[in-house]
Amino acid sequence: MLTGPRRKSLPPWLRRTATNGDQTGRFLIGAAIGVGMVARSAELGGADFLIALAVGRLRIQGAPSVASMLPTHDANACVAQFGRTEILGKVALPVMFGVSVFDPRTDLHALLDRIRDWGFAGVTNFPTSIHLDDRFAAALSRQGLGFGREIDLMRAARARGLGTVAYARSEEQAAGMAEAGADMLCLNFGWNAGGQAGLPSHLALDDAGSQAARLFGTLRRKRPDLLCVVEGGPIESPETAADVCRASAADGYIGGSTLDRMPLEAAIVEATSAYRSVAALSRRVEALQDAMLGDGRRFGLIGRSPGIRHVVRLIERFAPTTMTVLLLGANGTGKELVARALHASSGRAGRPLVTLNCAALPRDLVESEMFGHEKGAFTGATRARLGRFEEAEGGSLFLDEIGELDISSQAKLLRVLENGAFERVGSNQTRRADARIICATNRDLREMVATGRFREDLYYRLNKLEITLPPLSERLEDVPALVEHILQTSVVALNPRVRAVDGAALRALIAHSWPGNIRELRNALERAAVLCDSDRISVAHLPHFEPAVSTAPAAVADPPRAEGGERDWLLDALRLHRFRRDETAEALGIARKTLYNKMRRYKLL
Repeated sequence: MLTGPRRKSLPPWLRRTATNGDQTGRFLIGAAIGVGMVARSAELGGADFLIALAVGRLRIQGAPSVASMLPTHDANACVAQFGRTEILGKVALPVMFGVSVFDPRTDLHALLDRIRDWGFAGVTNFPTSIHLDDRFAAALSRQGLGFGREIDLMRAARARGLGTVAYARSEEQAAGMAEAGADMLCLNFGWNAGGQAGLPSHLALDDAGSQAARLFGTLRRKRPDLLCVVEGGPIESPETAADVCRASAADGYIGGSTLDRMPLEAAIVEATSAYRSVAALSRRVEALQDAMLGDGRRFGLIGRSPGIRHVVRLIERFAPTTMTVLLLGANGTGKELVARALHASSGRAGRPLVTLNCAALPRDLVESEMFGHEKGAFTGATRARLGRFEEAEGGSLFLDEIGELDISSQAKLLRVLENGAFERVGSNQTRRADARIICATNRDLREMVATGRFREDLYYRLNKLEITLPPLSERLEDVPALVEHILQTSVVALNPRVRAVDGAALRALIAHSWPGNIRELRNALERAAVLCDSDRISVAHLPHFEPAVSTAPAAVADPPRAEGGERDWLLDALRLHRFRRDETAEALGIARKTLYNKMRRYKLL
């Protein structure tokens, strides 16, 4: 199933060309080219960005793609020549410069300064050592010219404000590029049929999709903002690109030899437009996913229950402000997701979101962690260190488990919130903090204030804006949507064969009270996926759930006459009886078939 690209903000070099004001959720098309005609044709076909590559120039001249790896010419001078004369100024798209790091005479820093001055939007690491055999790659690394230098290229480019598209082939390479801060990670499956004179790929299409799904899942957990795209290998047509992108939920596709080996300009326009059709399909599936999983899906908040819809509305209302937000809710309800959503939807999204778990710190380290310390401030302080407030400068600071702070630390935090002033431990120099504060706790702060364990003035300073996340037991109607989401995300990395949960297992999941909330549900499904030998999880694969404490069901009110009221009446009854249809129908005094028809009518199935 094609899940569509995730909604995420585009980096500045792509944002300028976003069409119709669409800044998020776009399926991106890149064209790796070596001649101006192809660049203009790709732009007409709907490409979002171009990559000027020496390999593209060689392909136009009839050479195989692998020739770009050979030291037959100065690759960087070649790209500079045709990129500046044939592409820059001729198209309105951002153009990335394909940098070769193999020449030891190349001063990367000086080259990057020229690339920026010429007007290129950014760089990519192509030609790249990911296509070399192990012995050759190791020899380059020993000379300081291997993949490590390609990672250094990304870091140096980012320091100059240039965009970065990083090619990688393995999980280790991709992790290195992600840590270097690359804007986009292109998982390259090797030379494709167009790049090796028609030789078939050694990687099957299904294997490419599952490999990309696993890798992208790992990267997105560490870098939610990272754009993940695919290229090469078995992908040699819009249809095969669509297959891989469906399986991996890729954010886009980069076409190289599949575009610029086509002899006619009209053919290139048609081909690029065909790849763009993947985006149209993605948007349709995206709309269906929103309808099924809820409007909060873009924030990672899955469900359409009234409680979760209310949380989504508050996020949209509170995100643009700079006021402190207090998140309340039990463990596992998604407080960190809401904090990330508030930051990502705010005007501070381009600055860091820094997290501090107050419960994980010893009392004597809280002040140092928050405000930093000077060298020699205490035993073990061998160097000065920034605190979390300084790390979050211009961005947001998420203080998780705020209820665990001791009274002394609460007083110091209150001062910062009141006037923005603080001092590092061991320093008398007053510093100013510009970070939006988002706090979270599973404690009852009002009760803690009443018993003297939490400062009343700090409490009123923190809860200017408050969001309470409902426990899963209060929104059991969201369990099917959550199950579907977990199957598509974390479960697929553990067992790609698992596609669904059978009816009996789903009923068992809905009937459970979930004291551990969504975290417990995810753990249960991941465990079941490991035990499952088929494509469907059954009750036998689920953990043994302790029966909920039974209580006598309250009387159900008579059905209201208005349609909206009847839907709420049915939903209340279903929740009360944990979505057991026989018990619900009996309590309502209606036939089970009548209940089923009403549930289908009000989309409660």
